[in-house]
Amino acid sequence: MAPALSGGGYASEAIAFAQGLENVLGNRFALRQFAEPASLSDEDLATHPHMKLLRRVMRLADARGAGSGIVVCHSTPDAWVPSKFPGWDAVAPCPPPRARFAIGRTMFETDGLPKGWAERCNTMDEIWVPTSEAAENFARAGVDAGKIVVIGEPVDSAFFDPTKYAPLELPPLLGQAAAAAAPYRFLAVFKWEARKGWDVLLRAYWAEFEANERVELVLKTTPFHSSGDFEGLIADFVRVSGLPARRAPVRILGHDVAAAALPSLYRTADCFVLPSRGEGWGRPHVEAMAMALPVIATNATGPTAFLDETVGYPLDATRVPVPDEMQLPGHTWAEPSVKHLRALMRHVYTEPEEARARGARARERMAKAFSPAALAAEVEGHLTRIARTLSEREQGDGRADKGIGKAEAKAKVKRHGQRDEL
Repeated sequence: MAPALSGGGYASEAIAFAQGLENVLGNRFALRQFAEPASLSDEDLATHPHMKLLRRVMRLADARGAGSGIVVCHSTPDAWVPSKFPGWDAVAPCPPPRARFAIGRTMFETDGLPKGWAERCNTMDEIWVPTSEAAENFARAGVDAGKIVVIGEPVDSAFFDPTKYAPLELPPLLGQAAAAAAPYRFLAVFKWEARKGWDVLLRAYWAEFEANERVELVLKTTPFHSSGDFEGLIADFVRVSGLPARRAPVRILGHDVAAAALPSLYRTADCFVLPSRGEGWGRPHVEAMAMALPVIATNATGPTAFLDETVGYPLDATRVPVPDEMQLPGHTWAEPSVKHLRALMRHVYTEPEEARARGARARERMAKAFSPAALAAEVEGHLTRIARTLSEREQGDGRADKGIGKAEAKAKVKRHGQRDEL
């Protein structure tokens, strides 16, 4: 149960899991929309690369009704029963009342958890998180460590394959003319929020590169509790930061890109860069790696599970308190180094062959260790373990029933309120 038709990180992760699990589980696997209303446009649905898969696995969910087997609630815990979002417990409660085993699949971007999350996690039979660092953070925040299981995220390396796509046509440069020669192009994909470190990126990029250098920065972004006037927001940042009028060029894609066009977006770039302050995992990071791009990303939280110096460029960072306006007292997150980011961006710009070689190795890693098939095999192992546990538990209950006396049996009937349970 996941927000598969709602866009965003949880959606893309759920769809990638569904690809692999349908192959290994067949009709024992189903997917139900949960936690958010379906929000993809008709055009997105018509061109979605996995719509046939979604129709198949969602039809199975519709045919079966509420889940009575092993159920994964794949969302932030505040959507789980009792949901904080009006109506969801009536529309699609997760876990459903008949679930035999309830798993919460979730993550967070700081070293703590929001208020109430630990309590909600502890109502589940297990909690699946994507990284070892997340497991430590959840346990420290009060989640029962015995319930926590680490399972990474799959990325569809067959879909994100650079040999299959031409580059996407990009919008004009922000207030500037395009360079005569093809530029070295950096790409960042993110929601416009402080956590994504867009300010660190712009500060480093404009400090390191001159206006006349053969370089561009492409920002693919969308509003997140913010204005959608990204040119205005950047102009405000330039003014406050005292930056010069002539600066290295920037392009802005301030709208959603259809899922089918994402690989073409990555094909426009020579390097992916995102100095975020915290990631649950890093969906754009692994998509870029599957597309054989070298990646510069903060060496903290989610990316530590898949990014190292053999396949990319980990960015130095320190731990700092989360700003008060985030209302996460006591939490810390990463503060990426502007100095190191400047050095890494300059390095890949001057050593493009080395960067391409790391990108090629990054794609190999994604295809081998993080494909839907690889993660499905791992999940299948856990499901087999859980099924065995359930069988042993139910056999134990049956043996206990046979050993009780008549007085105890009458008492048990009375407790359950229905004689046929014995």
